[in-house]
Amino acid sequence: MDLRELHVLHWRGAHVACATVPESRAGLDVFLIDTCQRRVALLRGSEHAEQAQAEFPADGVLESFEGNEAYAFLLRFACGLESKLVAETEIFGQIKVAWRQFSERGSPLARQLSPWMQLLFQDAKGIRAQYLGRLGSASYGSQVRRLLAAPESDGAEIAAPTLGPTLLIGAGQLAQSVAPWLTGTELWLWNRTIVRAQELARELAKRAEKPVRVIEGGVDAELAAWRAADNVVVCVPGDPAHDAARIAAWRGGAGTDGGARRGRIVHLGLGADGIAPWSGLPELVSLGSLFDMLRSQSELRARQLQRAHHACREKAVLRNLGAGCSQSHSWEDLAAFYSL
Repeated sequence: MDLRELHVLHWRGAHVACATVPESRAGLDVFLIDTCQRRVALLRGSEHAEQAQAEFPADGVLESFEGNEAYAFLLRFACGLESKLVAETEIFGQIKVAWRQFSERGSPLARQLSPWMQLLFQDAKGIRAQYLGRLGSASYGSQVRRLLAAPESDGAEIAAPTLGPTLLIGAGQLAQSVAPWLTGTELWLWNRTIVRAQELARELAKRAEKPVRVIEGGVDAELAAWRAADNVVVCVPGDPAHDAARIAAWRGGAGTDGGARRGRIVHLGLGADGIAPWSGLPELVSLGSLFDMLRSQSELRARQLQRAHHACREKAVLRNLGAGCSQSHSWEDLAAFYSL
């Protein structure tokens, strides 16, 4: 498969991502990558692009890329440069898991894409190491850890860590990426589908870092956990029918030492602090305010990200010159970079 035949469709928007790589509803041989922020489709050629649009939600803007522009987009995607949390690290692993699931199906497209996917992983690792490695932790989990005033992984402590349990609401992709970063004496998991929470608990137990307990017993048990936990991290969308009870339970609780509450609620399902009934809760940090904090990046960080974007375009042009080409060797090669 020539790189010029690579066609990518991209839809950006919040939605509930599939737990496994989706099958094409139209019966197309297409590689679909699904996350909570976007859906991406990889095809060979553009003849089925219009038919592939049926794989995407009807709302929002659908972007289309071909050839080296498609490869450059995939590099930005894999490096976290397309994410709201710029340079986040979880997306690379999500793409690798999606590719493993798709390649196991053994379709013609999987065999044709395989060399390019291996190059994509190689190039993304190189760009991250060269341009993004010194940006610090760039993951939802690392940011939540900072917000909960926990010690950093390198040993530098921001503040004294919370001693009591942390309650995690949800068990989807976002919760799975955040859970390993959460601190406290114990991690409590609650999810509407208890089987999903149990699966996550088993995965976390393999790391043996802290006790993990699944909260069983439905809504009443969840509210009791809200009253008892020191911190709560919410990885599900806002629920108007249930959020008021959650807030009341939080306000009715006390610290683990019997004194005033000192923890926080980090709600990654809210776009802004002012969404009722959460507005006015001083302990709340929403996903929107998390993004606001990250926007205040240093000039050095901005330059590093700009260089990483340029490196993605450069790598795409080089790969378009040949799969084995990783640096320019001739005047003809160098001429290709005048458009960068």
